[in-house]
Amino acid sequence: MATEYPLPKWGVTMESGTVAEWNVSVGDLVTEGQVLASIDTDKITVELEAPVPGVVAALLAGEGDDVEVGASIITIAADQQDYDSYRANL
Repeated sequence: MATEYPLPKWGVTMESGTVAEWNVSVGDLVTEGQVLASIDTDKITVELEAPVPGVVAALLAGEGDDVEVGASIITIAADQQDYDSYRANL
């Protein structure tokens, strides 16, 4: 099953972050802990890491987009079959 993952909150005052750069593309295989993107916050730039292994099914924000904490930022499919099923339903 493809699952959407939210932008985490890295600081007490953090309300949003800006996608500075994606390091992955739709269709890429990722491993847990792999750096997916650089996110600029009001104080620092942090690396968004993959919470699970799988296949990138969708990037839900573009580079330069401001994303609220808790908003979905990426969809990761469990495996290739899950990815194919997800993409077929778009």
